[in-house]
Amino acid sequence: MGRPGGPYEATAPDGTTWRLWCADSPPPDDPFPAGYRLAPSDNLGNVNFISGEGGLYHALDMAGLRIAADAVRADPDGARRQLGLEDG
Repeated sequence: MGRPGGPYEATAPDGTTWRLWCADSPPPDDPFPAGYRLAPSDNLGNVNFISGEGGLYHALDMAGLRIAADAVRADPDGARRQLGLEDG
């Protein structure tokens, strides 16, 4: 595939540091095909698969969406306020 592979790291508002990396040639026991992996830096075994089909920028966007989704699930009221969706 020859994609840029990182690793790239970012810290979410809750303090979790996330790592994104490319796995062009995953080992035979890897449950995911070639592509990107996203996991908390302190728990790299808790991997989310992100397709490499759209390239690095697509993978970065998808990683950001997954991290943001976790934050919204943790504080839905705070997310509504930040988006200006409050009642009244």
